[in-house]
Amino acid sequence: MIVIQRIRMVFPKVKIILFTFLAVVTIVCHTLVDRYKKSGPEMLTDNWNFHAQKIGRAEKKGNELVLFSSDKKTSINIRQDIPFFIQGSILKLSADMKCEDIEPGEKSWNRARLLLVQHDGQKDRWDLAHLVASFTGTRDWRSYGNFFIIVPETQKIRVTAQLSRCTGSFHLKNVHLFPVTQTRIYTWVKKSILTLWGIFGIFLLVFCFFTCHKQILLKVMLVLAFIAIIIGTTMPSGMKTQLSKQISTQIHVADETVDQLLPWDITKTGHFCFFVLFGLVLSLLMSRDPVILIMIHIFLLAGGTEMAQFYIDGRSPLFWDFVIDIGGGLSGILLIELSGINKSEITNSGLKP
Repeated sequence: MIVIQRIRMVFPKVKIILFTFLAVVTIVCHTLVDRYKKSGPEMLTDNWNFHAQKIGRAEKKGNELVLFSSDKKTSINIRQDIPFFIQGSILKLSADMKCEDIEPGEKSWNRARLLLVQHDGQKDRWDLAHLVASFTGTRDWRSYGNFFIIVPETQKIRVTAQLSRCTGSFHLKNVHLFPVTQTRIYTWVKKSILTLWGIFGIFLLVFCFFTCHKQILLKVMLVLAFIAIIIGTTMPSGMKTQLSKQISTQIHVADETVDQLLPWDITKTGHFCFFVLFGLVLSLLMSRDPVILIMIHIFLLAGGTEMAQFYIDGRSPLFWDFVIDIGGGLSGILLIELSGINKSEITNSGLKP
């Protein structure tokens, strides 16, 4: 008992130190290690197509592409179809861009934008990553770039500079599109970072097993919640999007009212619920510990899952996802605290082996 109490006192500090170390290493590696290297020739030519209404203009001045619009009811486009590409390849689209007095339109995408759009033979795939950058207001010249995976279903791709139902002027130069491959050092760093975060997550879970009450059912529930959280975190973007659409469609067909009541998209709602379960079960298992210690576990797991997304294909750590995860975990703790459940009775119940 004395040994366990000492572990309970020392381990929170150890876990925070480990988390901080891993977070710093992850950010430094993400910043300094190049993910891709150029593997093929330039794919763009000077054959741009200009689409502008009478109240706007789209033109090429020297080495600049220029778009201007004074009417939010229309869109101005400069685009180029890419005739030759390899399905499954990775392309980098980059450009130097600036904008002046961009007034956004009604929709969130009604801005100045540079896009790479994939078409599956029937429709544009807006569910896939397509945005290099979007702008409002006034921005001076700056370089922007993004990487795009060309999915097997893609039949056509096009590069589009656009004023999407917004007003102002948009300027681009040094627009480049070329294939890339992942560097060996990045592959090694990715495997190492994800392995370390995986070990850290297991370390958190094991700590709960060896220092909490011997509740088989509760521990099984904790493991299931943990596995669900990890799957949701490590799922590649394409698979996540497809799964989200399938579940949303089923919910919409079953009950449209439920679909409208969901506060976020289905994946974020699911993550929130699994963190609620994790926080709830952890609160019961760690009934002898102060609430702050349970909260630390929630923060570390939520932070670790977001940091790991630096190295998950198509994913990136988002502050609001972290907030949603924390909100779910704290909601689980709060449910136990407000329910009036006598945690000591549960820990002494027949759930013991």
